[in-house]
Order: sequence, then C-alpha cells, then structure tokens
Amino acid sequence: MEGDSPESASTRQAVARAYIDALASHDASAVQFALGARRVENGVTTGFSGPGLKKGLNTAFYYRAIVDIRDIALTEDGDTVHATFVIDAGMFGRKLVTVGVAESFLIPDGTIHFIRARLSLGSRPRTRSGRKPR
Repeated sequence: MEGDSPESASTRQAVARAYIDALASHDASAVQFALGARRVENGVTTGFSGPGLKKGLNTAFYYRAIVDIRDIALTEDGDTVHATFVIDAGMFGRKLVTVGVAESFLIPDGTIHFIRARLSLGSRPRTRSGRKPR
C-alpha cells in the first residue's frame, strides 16, 4: 500500500516540516493544506480552512513573534506525523518567552487535513497526556 511505503512516510514528514519551517520564516508557499484543514490549539480551534491557515502563517502577528524554532523531533504513526519542538518568541529579535510545542498532523494524501497542537510554557513540549517526552 502506498501509505505504508518509506517514501510516503518521509513525504508526510516533509509536509509537516514545511509547516514548522513556515512558522519561523512566515512564508507558507511550500505548505500543503487540504481545503478544509483545521487546527486546534490547547482545545481551541485556531484554523478553519487551508487557505486561512496559510494566510495566518504568512501574516498573523502571533507568528511574527517567533524568533527561533529548535529541538525539532518528528515521528510517525500511520497517516499522522507527531512533532515536538521549542519556540523562542519575542520582539525585535529579542527572546522574551520559550514555549514547548507538541503537534500532531493528519496527512493522509500529501496535504495537511488536521493539526492538534499543545503548547506549554518552558522549553520542553508536553504530550497530550501532559507528560514531557523523554
């Protein structure tokens, strides 16, 4: 099956990585969203469509505060890519806060259909269970 091949696995990770890269670059041209994509952050829906999510990555003030993304780790489970990383945010290039991020991307066909994000203050992202990954 195509979804089980190593090539599709690396393709899914590349799609998720394009999104993470766009958080820092503010250039979503390489991010592939499904038309009806949604994003939920800490239980609150923050994105309602692929075009809306792409526009937000390009222009939203809250993404403009990101000055660095580091410690990126990606794993896969079927059509889902799990990512953990650390965001340093601030103003004028000066870091003011560090946020741990754990995001899950549903990527069944080369496009992002759904993102579930958990953000927590501090440099270690927390998983859905609330535990810090080892």
